[in-house]
Amino acid sequence: MLIIILAVILVIALLLIAAALILRSAGFGKRCEGNENLKYLKAKNFDNLNALPVSFKSNRGQTLNGFIYTGAKTDRYKGLIIFSHGMGAGHLSYTTEINYFAQKGFAVLAYDNTGTCSSEGKKLYGFAQGIIDLKHAVDFAKSRSDINELPLLLAGHSWGGYCVCNAAYLCGDSDIKGILAFSPFDSVNALIKDTAYAKTKINLGFFSPFIDIVNLIKFGKTGVLKSCDTIASNSIPTLIMHGGNDMTVLLQNSPVGLKARIASNPNSRTVLYESKCHNVYLAKEAEQYLNDIFAKISALPADSPQAYEIYRSIDYSLITKEDLTVMDTACSFLEECAMKRDFLTEQGV
Repeated sequence: MLIIILAVILVIALLLIAAALILRSAGFGKRCEGNENLKYLKAKNFDNLNALPVSFKSNRGQTLNGFIYTGAKTDRYKGLIIFSHGMGAGHLSYTTEINYFAQKGFAVLAYDNTGTCSSEGKKLYGFAQGIIDLKHAVDFAKSRSDINELPLLLAGHSWGGYCVCNAAYLCGDSDIKGILAFSPFDSVNALIKDTAYAKTKINLGFFSPFIDIVNLIKFGKTGVLKSCDTIASNSIPTLIMHGGNDMTVLLQNSPVGLKARIASNPNSRTVLYESKCHNVYLAKEAEQYLNDIFAKISALPADSPQAYEIYRSIDYSLITKEDLTVMDTACSFLEECAMKRDFLTEQGV
């Protein structure tokens, strides 16, 4: 009997190790420095965009660096947007979107997550680390007299979208006036399973419970949050925008595809753009160009001269071109949230 028990313990231990290795292979066992071949736009690349450098500590004492972005011609801010970035690089991947919101009258606090680009940290640690970093960003904003009176709004894309959807678990919902999520996922497990299957055609569903256990050990309940559950458990006005052709976060793992699960939040809204992909805020031609560029590069050896030439010839005005219908819808939502401090009462709820 003892042998059987020991054998079971050994099998479970091996499965947990395998789950940890799966998470590590997803990129969380190292830092993310972005792509050295890409040009990431900064405030100086935009007209009338100010950027005030800021830094604050996160949970392990690591310093997170970023900026408070504002429009140079804006005297009074509509609200403060804290922006949470996706995987692949830091917040400079979204400077065009940040500039859009700043020119519309918002102050935008954008920073790099732990282990990413300008911020400290030996590695990314996990998806939940982004939620923890966001909580510390919120606390930092509350500590600053120049922005802590502004209506607090959260926005993010992909991983950042997942973070803002789950922010209320750590931050509460009394201070957050609105949440905007571009292409967020509901479940970490489903995202890892879908990504692995797309690359290898191997179904990792068997490892899902063990991935949850690893994340529970590392982060507690924060490690296994699901966006739909968190959205449904509060009444924060939340807008989720998703592309029907998103191959990074499948619609079946998006609050948009699972909107019945968030229906108990009377202020949740979803928008599905049938023909769009993962960068739902980009113009259709920009998304197509982006996908074509990286499809060509991925088909070449990593350090090939041809890949370098493709990188060098990238049209940044096209690859960052925004879909103003999407951005205007997002901005209108955030303006509505910022103006309606008692949103539920004004909606007659």
